[in-house]
Amino acid sequence: MGMIEILLTVTAMLLALALAGVSFIAYRKSHLRAALYLLIAFLLFAIKKVIETLSISRGIERGIGLLINLLEVLVLLLLILAIWKR
Repeated sequence: MGMIEILLTVTAMLLALALAGVSFIAYRKSHLRAALYLLIAFLLFAIKKVIETLSISRGIERGIGLLINLLEVLVLLLLILAIWKR
């Protein structure tokens, strides 16, 4: 993994955690379900990036691909739920 890839991965993780923090504050103030969905989505995205980074650095890509794809689908579903107008 090159230096730029590491920098981009760390930046993505930090942004996901910052957005999770903002979503948590929004949920505490408003108790809107959409903010909770966003909080969970951003936390799952950060976890996904950590798993990807660990699997690449340790060469354990077999079996991790399914977990990463599942996390991506969950993140997208939560984002859809958060913006869905009822």
